[in-house]
Amino acid sequence: MVKAVECRDVWMVYRTFMEKDTVALRGVNLDVEDGIIFGLLGPNGAGKTTLISILATILIPTRGEVRVLGMDAFKNTRKVRERINISSGVRMPWGMKVYECLRFYAMCYGITGRKVVEDVISEFELEEHRNKRFDDLSTGNKQKANLARAFLNNPEVVFLDEPTANLDPDMAKKIREMILRIKEERDITIVLTTHNMKEAELLCDRIAFIKDGKIAAEGTSEELKRYTKMSERIILKVRGDVSRLSFPYPFRLDGNSLTVFVEDAEKALPSIVIKLAEQGINVESAKMEEITLEDVFIELAEGS
Repeated sequence: MVKAVECRDVWMVYRTFMEKDTVALRGVNLDVEDGIIFGLLGPNGAGKTTLISILATILIPTRGEVRVLGMDAFKNTRKVRERINISSGVRMPWGMKVYECLRFYAMCYGITGRKVVEDVISEFELEEHRNKRFDDLSTGNKQKANLARAFLNNPEVVFLDEPTANLDPDMAKKIREMILRIKEERDITIVLTTHNMKEAELLCDRIAFIKDGKIAAEGTSEELKRYTKMSERIILKVRGDVSRLSFPYPFRLDGNSLTVFVEDAEKALPSIVIKLAEQGINVESAKMEEITLEDVFIELAEGS
């Protein structure tokens, strides 16, 4: 079965004359199955935007192979672009009205009929803003208009670079709901980057974590938790000197709150209490929780 996206040994080196070259991607290998939402996560500067730009044929890698919908992305760039689209930031002609912007981009794809534009205006709930200048829109509605533009050509694969960045919680929630609804209605593949771990858990079927230009881990949310050997956490309120705490488990300290990451919290708790007592630290309270993707993100980002 043809995969939506494949890349093999992809490197990206930004070369300069005056300064040291910057290596943005280091031998990235990735497979994105058809019909899923695939998330690219990682700290700032990890290479997420560079990678998504290469997959969308905006950048040409220094080395490596990229295939989109079974086609070589850089030997068949025009054919690939006819079947994909990308939304990155809120880049549209500011002086034009929403309808004019979308009509312009539709014509760039050779779409002359007005129905396609009307459909995406309705799909992205932009009816009341259709005759407003783009620069007069709120940040959230600018993002909705930019997303609408990315679906004009009925793409089979859509790349979304931080689709809810800088949005208030209510608008971010609406955008996430739109992405899920449109993905199901159109039966398409979506590859997105995000810094919002809750968003990744809500939207993504699979996730790749990028660090220093390399794929550090890849899988479902649950698989990533198992990969880091962290399934649960124990949050302890402790009393005593924790400045030299020695512990066989990953942990985080915040004042007198100690969070310990384990595979089985109920099984590990008694030995944790004993080890703390041996170091003169008393436990005042404890609660057990499943870990979140944010815990995994921090562990992977801080790990060697």
